[in-house]
Amino acid sequence: MTAESETCPWCSATVPVAATTCPSCGAALRDSASGDIAGVTQLDPTAMLRTKRAKPRGLAAWLVGERESETPSEGKVEPPSEAVRREMRRLELAAIEAELDAKVAAAAANRELGIDVEAPATDDPAVPVTDAPSTAAAEAPADPDQPA
Repeated sequence: MTAESETCPWCSATVPVAATTCPSCGAALRDSASGDIAGVTQLDPTAMLRTKRAKPRGLAAWLVGERESETPSEGKVEPPSEAVRREMRRLELAAIEAELDAKVAAAAANRELGIDVEAPATDDPAVPVTDAPSTAAAEAPADPDQPA
């Protein structure tokens, strides 16, 4: 970087000192607007007029004496109809069936590969993992001096 150039604070490109925007990313390098900008550096009075006053509800409404109208609210949540409940049950059973099918397929694939998923997994390399119980004691000759 020389005396005639500076670094863009947005993209770190080298730009001439006289440049007002970065030629690489287009970011403004100098303050192009002087004074206040409504909605950014000062409150926008027209925006404040457009907003409606929030009405107090619940305890606050009771304290200030404002009562809501007795008309029912439009946003009530009602329980689903019988047809919707039936469809929900059907979808739940279909999901369970798909999960069971996936488990059956995984078990079949493991059998084809010779993987025994019932064998206990161990992280200790000193403990050998075998498919069958140890038969070393059954194969060893009996010691006549040892009681059975």
